[in-house]
Formats: sequence, C-alpha cells, structure tokens
Amino acid sequence: MRLVNKRSILILLSLMLFVSVTVSAGSKVETVNDLRVLEEQASSFNLPVLLLFSAEECDYCEAIRSNYLEPMIRSGKYASSILFRQLYIEEFYYLRDRNGELVGGDQIALKYDVEVTPTILFIDADGNELAERIVGVSGADFFDKTLSTHISLAQSNFQK
Repeated sequence: MRLVNKRSILILLSLMLFVSVTVSAGSKVETVNDLRVLEEQASSFNLPVLLLFSAEECDYCEAIRSNYLEPMIRSGKYASSILFRQLYIEEFYYLRDRNGELVGGDQIALKYDVEVTPTILFIDADGNELAERIVGVSGADFFDKTLSTHISLAQSNFQK
C-alpha cells in the first residue's frame, strides 16, 4: 500500500510539473523558425500577427517581451485577436523563408525594411502590414495603450 501512495505522489508531482511548464511555455512569445508555418498559423486561426523583430542582446526587446507582450498573452484577452510572434534578425539565426529556403534573420529584416530592434509589425498571413509599425520603446508610460491601439487597428484592417 505504501508503494501505491509513493507512486500516486510521484504521478501527481509529475503532473504538476507538466502543467506548470505548459502554462509557463504558453505565456512566452513564440519564435518564428519558418515563415510558411507562420503563414499557415495566421490563416488557420484567421488572425493578424504581431511580429516582434528582436535581437539576442537587445535589452529593449526583452523589456517589451516581459513587460508587455507576455502579460498580454497571459491575460488571455488577445487570444482571439492576434498571434504574438518574434523573429531574431541576426545573420546567424536561421529560419525558413516563404520558399522554404534557409536564410538568416537579417535577410527577413531586410525584406521588411527593419533596421533597428525592437520593431513590431502587424501583418496578415501574406506578410502585408495592417497597422503602422512600432519602432523602439518610446513612451514607456503608455506603451501598453499604443500596443492595444495598434492591435485594434490591425484587426480592423484584417481581411477575414
């Protein structure tokens, strides 16, 4: 009987660990590794995409992720409104482009005319911009309001 109790406890602890990891992972901004997958997700969910162009050593990018985007994801308020994604623009960060070719993140940044990080684009499944992009983190006191306004604009310009 003691073995059953230990086994039950281990199962319960494993389940709790799985749930906490799943919840934690679900609140992160998903990184784009393949633009074809991003296009498929935007089409299948029928949602616009908030795409954060980021860099590995960008403190401002981390601030946007942890102070704004991740809390927005955790809130659940935007789950049916927009997909939150990020793309690293370093040349050594490789991903698949729309043709399936392996390219550096810097090549995708050039395609979208992104010169600095952080830059946030609001796009549809075809990569068309739906709202004015946000470059940098000016106006931190009302940045959440700026994000919400841009998300609303992207939604209204989104062809469903």
